[in-house]
Amino acid sequence: MQFTRTLSPNFIDTLNDLYSDDKSWWRKVADDKNIFILIRNNELRVQANGGLLLQINQDLQSNIVCRIHEDFLSLRSEQDPYVVLKESTCEPIQRIEGLNGFVRHYEKIKRRINIFTGKERQAVQYLANNVRQVVDIEIGFEGELNHNASKKSVPRIDMAAITDNGTLVFFEVKLFSNSEVRSKKTPKVVSQLKKYQRILSQKGNEIITAYQEQLKIYTQLKGKFFENRSRKISNLSIHPHVRLIITEFDASQRDLMLPTVQKSIEKGMGWTERNKDFIAVGNCKNLAKSNRLLLGLK
Repeated sequence: MQFTRTLSPNFIDTLNDLYSDDKSWWRKVADDKNIFILIRNNELRVQANGGLLLQINQDLQSNIVCRIHEDFLSLRSEQDPYVVLKESTCEPIQRIEGLNGFVRHYEKIKRRINIFTGKERQAVQYLANNVRQVVDIEIGFEGELNHNASKKSVPRIDMAAITDNGTLVFFEVKLFSNSEVRSKKTPKVVSQLKKYQRILSQKGNEIITAYQEQLKIYTQLKGKFFENRSRKISNLSIHPHVRLIITEFDASQRDLMLPTVQKSIEKGMGWTERNKDFIAVGNCKNLAKSNRLLLGLK
């Protein structure tokens, strides 16, 4: 399978026509500063609060098809959240109906996603929303490059960004509480990072071509999301190391435990001490306000 980031001209035109209607569901999404839109193989995935808000495709007749998980369609009542149970029935539960209902209850749906996602994915989403250089999240290299891979079991690298000078860099994000960053021998995250780096080395040209196409699509689609991330970069290159972000720790964990964690990971990766590819920050929101994500990159 080929690693791609493409949309057909027809798909782009249809979305732009929808955007022209200031009351359309697509305009609501494309102008939302708190979502992130993933481009896949002629498909869009809209992420909110670390979860998949919408999956958008075209059918064989070029009609737009939107999918959303059923868990996000049931909403609590504003007045009384309790439902009366009878022997064999219960009172009807409020449920989103159609794209008109999606627009009307848009903010409620996004808040509901919080119930189903963890802090790690929410941290990735926050960084993606607030760092304009980020171009992708939840990148399933193996699933996209190997048609035999099980989609559910495929590990996903968390985030990709492109510097203003055209360096494409990938990030893995771990909470400090994640056991994968700690071990008496070599932490599990080390093998994970090395695996991703082998893929970057082997499939680098294919990956670069895909993201060059994505940058082109950004200039073709209407909407504030695409306007904010649209950049003219003629040549891309890949940073060979996958950067590791460790977050969500307090001052005592930083002082007493983090140095040991950092040393074991740097040793396992063969990184020099205090390497810029190791990024530790107690609160990821502080990271979004600094230049540490891309520090040392061209």
